[in-house]
Amino acid sequence: MSGQALPVAFFCLATGAALGCLFLLFRGIAALLGLKKLGIALFDLLFCCLCGAFVFLCALAVDSGRLRLYQAALQGLGAWTVVVALGPWTLKGSRRLRSFFKNLSAFLTGRLGFLRGLFPRGKDMEKKRKKKTGKKPKKQRKKT
Repeated sequence: MSGQALPVAFFCLATGAALGCLFLLFRGIAALLGLKKLGIALFDLLFCCLCGAFVFLCALAVDSGRLRLYQAALQGLGAWTVVVALGPWTLKGSRRLRSFFKNLSAFLTGRLGFLRGLFPRGKDMEKKRKKKTGKKPKKQRKKT
């Protein structure tokens, strides 16, 4: 570090805060989609890859690609601060959004239920094809 301790410290705290926001974004999307353990694990893996690339780029900017302990500690502190401060709001917001979309879907299904007959599902189409009309098919004559 070349004598600019305060700007570098604020830069590391800000990048850590950005990583914390990214973590909360992934956590909120996973909660909104209602993902189970495998989906959450895939989101965590994606976050770790992005986090590693982000920290490497910040190390390039701070000290020519060398990761220093103060950089990692300040980024961790910035991320922890954001997650602790905004984490509970993220979960509550994603639950409210999910219930809103569930209610909206139920409302539209109830109001626009007559449109379901225009677009039958695959099983409904098979039932219509197999539906008996009451007429017996003619027997084919053997050709000799």
